Formats: sequence, structure tokens, C-alpha cells
Amino acid sequence: MRFVARPVVCAPVVALSLLGGCGGHSGETEAPAPAATAVATAIGPIDTTGLPRIRFSRGTTSAIHDDKLVSGATRSYVLFAQGGQIMLVHAIGWPVAEAEHPPADPDVRVLEAATGRELPSPRAEPEVWSGRLPATGDFVVRVTASAATAYTLAVQIPRWVEVSPGEPTAVFTGTARSRAPIDFLVRVDAGRTLEVSLGGAPTVGLHIYGLNDGAQLARLSDRQRLYAARVATGQDYVVSMVPWGERAAYDLRVTVR
Repeated sequence: MRFVARPVVCAPVVALSLLGGCGGHSGETEAPAPAATAVATAIGPIDTTGLPRIRFSRGTTSAIHDDKLVSGATRSYVLFAQGGQIMLVHAIGWPVAEAEHPPADPDVRVLEAATGRELPSPRAEPEVWSGRLPATGDFVVRVTASAATAYTLAVQIPRWVEVSPGEPTAVFTGTARSRAPIDFLVRVDAGRTLEVSLGGAPTVGLHIYGLNDGAQLARLSDRQRLYAARVATGQDYVVSMVPWGERAAYDLRVTVR
């Protein structure tokens, strides 16, 4: 089965376009973060006026944006997405000054704008949110810093990989428009073998991990281009093609046996 990457009207994300703020900052005033609470019930619609809007470029699956916060501050972003899609959001903290140690990653929360309801995530890590979106519409992403930090906000809506016993391999080819990862989601049952190979430019690598438990099969820092192993835990796995430069060509092959 072969897929050639090309612009698609409904395809989610790559470069992060923000409207309503300057220099990558939102129009929202930085304020101390509220006390941690359990996932709330609906509290009414959220006013998204003035919030920077994340717009997904066609034919891509992830968005990245660099920003910063003072200690205890929260910044919100808004995006539109389709109901039923799987979305992942991760805020990666960086030192504000070169001599500082990296701070803890900021916490991430996702709320449904129409109802104000905070959406639950199966992930235990507060800096990572993942889940299936309940409806089509606007969603608010809130990033809260426990200490002064610069951070990279990454939003992913992976494409599903469709394989079957008769056609166990799916092939995706194309060119990355930016440094944003191109993400795929594949279901692998326990005891099955997942094989992933990545060809193309030398500036691309793999990142493979479990959607539910975050188990790292191919770490981002290792820049692997080949992975093959029997899977111990049955779940959906995220397969990311990560370009280290712009306009990188890739040939990704995903096989489940």
C-alpha cells in the first residue's frame, strides 16, 4: 500500500501560525496558575477572543512553537480540530539563561471551548496530554509554568496507518515542509512485530512510542532510521518522522506482522 504526501484540505498540522499576539506571545495576560484540581465538569463556554490561534498547514500532522513564561504564569492557545481525532500536546521546558539547568516541563491542559470542560488524559505526566477529541470545534490548550521557563509547545494529530494481514505494509513518501515532525498512528497487538524503516534525506530520524503508556521504542535523541521488534503491550503506537532540517525528503515504511 503506497501513499504519496500531498496537500489535503482536512489533514492536520505542521507549522504553527499564531494570530492575536506578537513575537510568539498570546494576547492573554500572564497570571498566576490556579490551584491544581480534578478534571472539571462543564462550566460554560470559554471566551477565546484575543487568544493566539494554532492553524494547521495542509498535508502535515504536527505543529511546534517556541514561547516563554514567568514562574506561576499560564498562557492559552486555541485551535480547531475534528471530533474523533487523536491529539497529543507536549510542552518541553528550556533554560531561560544558558547557565541555568533545564526547568521542569510546563503543565498542559486541554479544554473544550464550547463547554469549558477540561478533557481527561490517560497519561500520568502533566506535561503531556493525549486523548480522543469528543466533538468538532475549538479547543483551548493551557500551558502553566511552575518556574520561569522558555518552552517549545508541540501539537500532534497523527494520521492513521491502515495495515492488514493481506497488506501488512504501508508506505508514505513526501517532503517535510519544516522541522515539525510528521506523525502516524498504528495499532499493534501484543506479540505482533512492528517494523519501521525510514529512507530519504540524511537529516531525518524516527521517534516511536506508545500512545497510552509513553513507552519509548525508538528514542528521538537516537535518530534511528530502522526499528524492528516484537511488541509486549498491545496499544496504538505513534510513529514520527522527525526532520532536522527543512525540505527533507522521506520514504517511511510501516509493517505489522
